[in-house]
Amino acid sequence: MNKNDIFKIGIETWKVNPDEFEKDLEALNFSFELGQNYLPLSLLYNNGKVVEKMKDFIKMVGRENLFICANIERYVEKIEDVEEQLNKYLELLEIDYVDCFQIHTFAVCKIPMQEIYREIDRLAKLGKVKQIGVSNVNLAQLKGINNIVKIDFFEGVYNLDCKYYENEGLIDYCKENDILFTAYQPLRRNKIAQKNYAFLKELAEKYNKTQNQIMINWIVKEKNILPIIKSTNKDRIKENIQALDFEMEKDDYKKLNEFQNEKINSIEINWNDETGVTIDQLANQNEDGE
Repeated sequence: MNKNDIFKIGIETWKVNPDEFEKDLEALNFSFELGQNYLPLSLLYNNGKVVEKMKDFIKMVGRENLFICANIERYVEKIEDVEEQLNKYLELLEIDYVDCFQIHTFAVCKIPMQEIYREIDRLAKLGKVKQIGVSNVNLAQLKGINNIVKIDFFEGVYNLDCKYYENEGLIDYCKENDILFTAYQPLRRNKIAQKNYAFLKELAEKYNKTQNQIMINWIVKEKNILPIIKSTNKDRIKENIQALDFEMEKDDYKKLNEFQNEKINSIEINWNDETGVTIDQLANQNEDGE
């Protein structure tokens, strides 16, 4: 499966409950029936139990019908750890390859990222990895990796409030280098809609959509970004998909494009385990001081 085969909205698997997986499996299958096929996975989620449970979903819908993105987690202390983690995914999921393999965050790297990506490239040449991604790094780090091995996917935080990667030029770099940007927390877990920004409320009323549908539509159709969204509610899943069924006027997309949350923008990003907030926690910050 290549980029053109991926549905416009991905399936988030964070907080999938392995102890009540029958309910989540039903929701996953419903999402798939509506077209969703991008499945990011992490061994961190519930100590690998989520990954193990996902083999049932894969068997249900067929391996060839899913794009599976696997994340390298803490800690990579020696180069052999990279293939060891990949083999763990393959074993738990009972599959022969992953569609994309990437570091989840720079914090996993106890050895240089460049070495890790040379190893991922080797695994790709063996057929165990089809495409290569990277997540939660800054523009300089992305450029450094992309100079060593062709990067196909980038996963990072992006939403109406959190535009760090756009403001720093990373999203433009992705577009210029044929890297698909995938966004986690595209709705800030409903925090943005709860703020009831006046202009966002007006857009929702104008198009007879929810605020979340307005934001999903903007992210997909205007920004050409793949949002990854978690839901086990069938009505909410359907609502998310229906966000793709309309077009907004250019001036309305412009309002969303130009909006900046200056409180979020002022948060210092920690790239060196020193001060500030790590990029993966940016959307979780309470900038309102409540």
